[in-house]
Amino acid sequence: MKKQGIICGVLSATLFGISGILASILFRNQNINPEWLVGVRMTWSGIILLIVLFCFSGRRVFEIWFKKKDVVLIILYGIVGVLLAQSSFFLSVYFGDAATATILQSLGPTIIVILLSLATRTLPSRLDVWSILIALTGVFLLITNGNINQLVVNSTALFWGILSAFGLAAYTLIPKPLLEKQSPLVVVGWGLLVGGTAENFFHPIWYIPSQVSTKSWIIVVFIIIAGTLLPYALYVMSLSQLKSTTASLLSTIEPMVATLLSITLLHVHLKVFQVVGIVFIISTIFLISLPLERIFKKRISDPETN
Repeated sequence: MKKQGIICGVLSATLFGISGILASILFRNQNINPEWLVGVRMTWSGIILLIVLFCFSGRRVFEIWFKKKDVVLIILYGIVGVLLAQSSFFLSVYFGDAATATILQSLGPTIIVILLSLATRTLPSRLDVWSILIALTGVFLLITNGNINQLVVNSTALFWGILSAFGLAAYTLIPKPLLEKQSPLVVVGWGLLVGGTAENFFHPIWYIPSQVSTKSWIIVVFIIIAGTLLPYALYVMSLSQLKSTTASLLSTIEPMVATLLSITLLHVHLKVFQVVGIVFIISTIFLISLPLERIFKKRISDPETN
């Protein structure tokens, strides 16, 4: 069972990493903007996932809309969590590259530690502090290559990449009360559909870009199915069979895949100190995954014990 969970976690992280690379290819070669792709990706993956869940669970899929508190949470989750994380990530890919965007989004766990410390008015542990300092050092090296007078990363890509990390933090924290009484896949499905619907108010998916090739449409379908729907399902399956700490460690595969594919397929050139920065940022996921369960259990349930 544990082996199956590890396989699901690895496949999920790998598919997410590939999704970013494919999006980068679309942005470079086709008249496709990131906002439209985000709307298509979230709307259709949410619809497909909810239809599949309805076939297995029936009307229970709609129970999340029966209580006002749950409705508020799922709307917040869909817009502030899923949509913010997805749209800012793809905008970072659009203005920069998939490797940088994925690495910056990996700051999410560090931001979670900081936000929980502020919310509970408790000082972070010594390990948390070291993780934060290492993450900040990693970001500095990634965007400057060690030269404080020069940015080697597009400033717009940097902004959206860091914002996507905040989106990832919101994506993790907001649905916690919902996950205690709802299936994770149901929460994800509605989050995707709510976020996709919100995106359609600004960038409707029926305004299809002109002159999109058949190859590009295949990539779009792949991003919807294999880059969104499957990895979310696989990640939930891995959580059901593994400790959350182990699942968090497996998530480090995503930035590694994105970085390697960016170098080999997209010919992205990384300098020495940028690579060191990437290693620093990824290492913080290993460090933070150790106390993360403790933070959720102790700081939220009994903040005065810390």
